[in-house]
Amino acid sequence: MIALRRKGGLVVALEDGLYGFDPPSGRCELLVPLEAEWPGNRPNDGKCDAAGRLWVGTMNMADSSRPSGNFYRIDPDLRVTKIGEGFRVPNGLAWDPADRVMYHTDSRTRHVMSYAFDPATGERSGGREFFSFDRERGGSVDGAAMDTEGGYWTVLYGGGKLIRVTPDGDLDRDIPLPVTQPTMPAFGGPHMKTIFITSASQKLGADELASQPLAGGLLSVAVDVRGHDVHPFGG
Repeated sequence: MIALRRKGGLVVALEDGLYGFDPPSGRCELLVPLEAEWPGNRPNDGKCDAAGRLWVGTMNMADSSRPSGNFYRIDPDLRVTKIGEGFRVPNGLAWDPADRVMYHTDSRTRHVMSYAFDPATGERSGGREFFSFDRERGGSVDGAAMDTEGGYWTVLYGGGKLIRVTPDGDLDRDIPLPVTQPTMPAFGGPHMKTIFITSASQKLGADELASQPLAGGLLSVAVDVRGHDVHPFGG
């Protein structure tokens, strides 16, 4: 996981904690350790809310079927609060444009959940099914991005698609991709109407790699809606 940092540079979640990273010098500084009691875990998906709080989930490095992962909030003063536990592959983190709804999922389940979110306190509450996916037949929800109209964009790992879900939970766009393992969409470009998508090539056989020459590469898709800004870490 990587995010911009308000004071400059980046923050990067590595196996043992959250680091500040200065790209020009290559200097990496540990800001806060994370999960010293869980050496088999690593951070996976994460993003910052509008107040600069970093939210990040962890998962088991060796066996993604083990529910040893947790979900944390790291405040700008580097206080760490555990929000949830029992995750296998935490993913799909995003907020609606008003910062009143948080979206989150475990890719090993079948549902993206939505939560009421208080941007002033950083508290989430409730939890209801927002969107269902068929992991075995159509792939798992992985990373996510929001547009300014409240559309939830995500990619289906194993399903080779970029999709958009409306605020009501309805599937609105279904865009096939030339790779089966897309991992994270992010808006960019001069008008924020290009979605850049990372992808993976892990566990693909020789024939699959031959038929997917772009697997493991960075893709881009032009869309007709503007992406919502992401936020930097405040610490």
